[in-house]
Amino acid sequence: MSPAAGRRGRPPRVTREQIAEAVLEVGFPDLTFAAVRQHLGVGETTLFRHAPDREELIRIGLERVLESMEWPSLDGTWRQMLRSTALAAWNVFEAHPGSATEVSSGTVPATAMEYMGTVSAVLLRHGFTATNAVLACDLVFDLVADNRRGVEHIDAIVPSSNKGRESLRELVRPTASVRPAEVPPEPAEEEREAIAEAIRGSISAEPLDWFLGKLEVVLDGIERSLAPPTPTETG
Repeated sequence: MSPAAGRRGRPPRVTREQIAEAVLEVGFPDLTFAAVRQHLGVGETTLFRHAPDREELIRIGLERVLESMEWPSLDGTWRQMLRSTALAAWNVFEAHPGSATEVSSGTVPATAMEYMGTVSAVLLRHGFTATNAVLACDLVFDLVADNRRGVEHIDAIVPSSNKGRESLRELVRPTASVRPAEVPPEPAEEEREAIAEAIRGSISAEPLDWFLGKLEVVLDGIERSLAPPTPTETG
């Protein structure tokens, strides 16, 4: 064996940016420490220096997603601003399947918290108190993450026992009646059918359309309970 053949080279180096790209290419539903390591072609020790576990890999990937996206303008009314921000966040989760499930499980990158602080500061300038500004942001961002997480599980984007929307629709039966104690009279047949049809419609609806309907309800609640009173015009 020649000296050159027996010489050990320097172990391959990897940057945090390369890890982030590898996480996104592997995808959140299939993300494992081994999958990222194999994708990068590095040893376990090399990757471990940057990310000791899967949770840190998720955080690195999410940071990359948030840093690279173009957030909407924070101008306009507080309602317009929250609506456009929520829609942008929803679209980001859609573009990266499985990301909403990871965020909903509690893995939140620092960039997300910083952006929430920015949006809350804008609400302060619209007359919200600090507490109400943070509560309003938390409500909206929770709605976004929870809605997209639900879509990911219903559509079996992430590992799940669910078999898809059609199987869920088949579970909706107008004749089924589960009544808790001390309730009004049992629903009539036409009432059950109307509710069953509405539930089937919600399952079949375009996910974004259903989300936007929920968002308007939440924004109405914020306007009623958290936003500062609208100045009354005097004639």
